[in-house]
Amino acid sequence: MKKTFASLIVSALVLSSAPHFAAADDLSEQKAKNEQQQQDNAKKQKNLESSVNQEGQKISKTQQEVNRLDEALNEKIFAVETKDRQIKATEREIVELGKEIEKYKAKLKRQEKLLGDRLRVMQENDGNSIKWEEVIFGAKNVGDLVSRVMAGKSISKQDDKMITDYQNTQKQLADAQQEVKEKKAQLVVEKKELKRQQADLESQLKERNKRLKELRKKKEKFETQLMDAKEVQQILIAQEKAIAAEKAAREREARLEKERQAQAAREAKARAEAEAAQAAAQKAAEEQAAKEAAAQQAAQEKAAQSEKPSGSTKQSAPKPSTPAPAAPAPAPAAPKPAAPKPAPSSGGLFIHPTAGTVTQGYGSAGGENGYTFHNGIDFGGPVGTPIVAAATGTVITASGGGPYGNHVMIAHQLNGKTYTTVYAHMSSLNARAGQRVSQGQQIGALGSTGNSTGPHLHFEIHVGGYSYSATGPANSVNPLSML
Repeated sequence: MKKTFASLIVSALVLSSAPHFAAADDLSEQKAKNEQQQQDNAKKQKNLESSVNQEGQKISKTQQEVNRLDEALNEKIFAVETKDRQIKATEREIVELGKEIEKYKAKLKRQEKLLGDRLRVMQENDGNSIKWEEVIFGAKNVGDLVSRVMAGKSISKQDDKMITDYQNTQKQLADAQQEVKEKKAQLVVEKKELKRQQADLESQLKERNKRLKELRKKKEKFETQLMDAKEVQQILIAQEKAIAAEKAAREREARLEKERQAQAAREAKARAEAEAAQAAAQKAAEEQAAKEAAAQQAAQEKAAQSEKPSGSTKQSAPKPSTPAPAAPAPAPAAPKPAAPKPAPSSGGLFIHPTAGTVTQGYGSAGGENGYTFHNGIDFGGPVGTPIVAAATGTVITASGGGPYGNHVMIAHQLNGKTYTTVYAHMSSLNARAGQRVSQGQQIGALGSTGNSTGPHLHFEIHVGGYSYSATGPANSVNPLSML
């Protein structure tokens, strides 16, 4: 899709009106026009530079706002990632606490099993591990009493330890369960905070994208204006050189064609004279051979008459005469030089520059892309599709950048008129400025560079030099009428 040029640069780019420029086939007249346009361009450059500076300041301000939003976004993204890591860590802690709780519960069951019998004994002994009266009164002697007392104390101590361990396990279980409860409550708060931060992030992203869209729109306009008077002047100079070179090449080709036709005519005349001389010689040889054959025939007949016996009425058959040698076949006539093909009509000067269907035609446009007149046609296709020169000509420019992206402009001299073709948004270039290319020669590959919304070739034909207008055809014509 052909993208718009800003109004200031449009005025700088407009080279001349179509009808007037189309008739400018005289090189000196074209040169004078280019010089006048260069002078006009120098005057407009001051206004253009002022506008470009103002636009640059606006872009700079918007860029600073986008940079600040980017910094805030980076901090918010970091905060969200940190909170997300904290939530995951809390969830892992809850899982580990759950495992510990299960261990405490299993430990309690084991401890309860070990304490079962001891607890019943203690209940029977009013909370004591042993019956001390049985220990004391059941002793046989003092030594046995001491042993019984020591054993009782050991049993009592062991029972106390088992009970303490059991109580500790209960406490650990209760603590772990409380911690899980607190962790889950903390997790709810953290997830709520995460959702809030994510909502803030989305809001900032929307604001950033909005500002970035504005920035890109301004940059597109700014990049269009960057095709300033200097570049236009360079195109004018290159165009002047290319048109002169193409005209000289066409004149040289015409001169060579005339010389070739003259040479062909001379060769044809020489062949005709040689054929006439050969025919005359052949005719003389045939006449001489006929005379010799007649003389030989007469001599044979005379000899036959003299050999006849007297009185014989029988005549001997005459011997056949030696046939005359066959005349050589005449040499084939030399082909006449082919007449030059008639010049094609205006409907067939150019060939299709690429394969593919037309996705946007020539003419009025809605204006959503910055122009109300589409002064070319678009061919859709995959990236890398070959693009060829629509006609033989000299390359004016082959460069990248600006609304056209990678583009080529070619000057043509056809039927005594100047034409300019434009090939835009290419992915790569196979031509250079000043190069002469033949019709059908590849000059690049289809792409989506510059102000393009998708892979396609934007193709223009101008009658005369390149001239652009966002609101009308200028000197462009519908390429479909010329292909």
